[in-house]
Amino acid sequence: MAEDDRAAARGPLRLGAFALPGAPLLALSVPPIVFLPPYYNQHLGIDLALISAIFIGARLLDIVLNPLIGALQDRTRTGFGRRRTWLVAATPVLMVAVWIAFIALPPGAPAFAVGLAVMGLYSSFAAMTIAHLGWAGEIRPDYHGRTRVLGAVQIASTIGQISVMTAPALVEHFGLGGLTEGVHAMGWTIIAFLPITVGICVAVVPEHPAPDSRAFDPFASWRALASSPSLRAILAPDFIIGVAQGVTGGLFLFYFQHQLGFANAASIILLALFLASMMGVPIWMALGRILGKRRALQLGCLWIAVMLAIAPILPHGNLPVALLAMGLAGLAYSAPTLLLRSMMGDVVDEEEVATGEQKSGLFYGLLLTTTKVGYALSLVTYALLDLAGFDAKLGAANSPEAMQALSWMFAGGPTLLYGLAIASLQFYRIDAGRQAVLKATLDARRANTQP
Repeated sequence: MAEDDRAAARGPLRLGAFALPGAPLLALSVPPIVFLPPYYNQHLGIDLALISAIFIGARLLDIVLNPLIGALQDRTRTGFGRRRTWLVAATPVLMVAVWIAFIALPPGAPAFAVGLAVMGLYSSFAAMTIAHLGWAGEIRPDYHGRTRVLGAVQIASTIGQISVMTAPALVEHFGLGGLTEGVHAMGWTIIAFLPITVGICVAVVPEHPAPDSRAFDPFASWRALASSPSLRAILAPDFIIGVAQGVTGGLFLFYFQHQLGFANAASIILLALFLASMMGVPIWMALGRILGKRRALQLGCLWIAVMLAIAPILPHGNLPVALLAMGLAGLAYSAPTLLLRSMMGDVVDEEEVATGEQKSGLFYGLLLTTTKVGYALSLVTYALLDLAGFDAKLGAANSPEAMQALSWMFAGGPTLLYGLAIASLQFYRIDAGRQAVLKATLDARRANTQP
């Protein structure tokens, strides 16, 4: 990237324009876990065990598809820019996929149609997200600069999440409907955001020419996993955290509506969590600078684990206490996404030094894959709840044994998983000093290859 373009990319207006697509994209990471399974269960009449199979199948497809999409993006060459081309091309596809998955499926829709809708949603979401994250890692190629860019993306993303979460909350508040109408409102909100945010981004932010790359290698992801300890050290905690977040997100409505008695306020409580997560982004950016990204992420995981551990003792029906607890938990909610993505950019540098290839798309595709697979495996909890005798339609009238299973799955399992993630992060070794050496090596190499 030319120095004047790089300086411009650091400007707050251009940085804000770049971050905008994160709003609808990360907003899409929550509803499929929190709202779509209950919606498909209650509105379409599909049992929880089958819903688990549908979402797990779609996520498992990502194991193959996401790295291939990332590798193809790395090798795309157009005058418009490889990341911008993929962002623009995937936008209308994702809009159609959202319309089908959130709005168009009728009651009684066959399970295979729901499965196709979920697969289309995840695939088009992956194409856009990998392009945006790969581009983010290239705008600021320094240790703390990446965190700043991804912090802006995280703030925009949280605004998108809040906007989408506001839709069902407003539907409930004004008596316009229940879960079905809330999901429809979320779908239309995302559809409206997508073309506007992507259009502003690609119109305002330039993309530097892509470096030369080798021929497409369908096994590149497996070669990278085998050769890069740093890549494995990122993907392992990302997978673990994905399972934990998927479990808590997937059971959030059930837990707060039926276990804690917030039948009409669960969406408001979830909204408070995401609002607090946006407020927490500057905290984790600062802690990443002070402590280093790895230690800051470990602290964030510990924070979330402690808040989950106290969830079972929250008083029944006490909205102020629930809002306070979720607000405190939400302050750390942005830490894993922000810091893992920034750390992956540093791993991309290490790989380029070692191999001579810049693999942002491939590596962020792998990161997205482990997150999604973690979320997918978390949906096994729906099948386990089914086995425990839990029926969402019964609400608080479920048996004590079923409610106890719900409580343990929501709080106990994820608490242990966050502890495991903290331990696994000890294997990650790239700190600010190491990344500075990598950057200097890459700068010198590029300077020597310029005419």
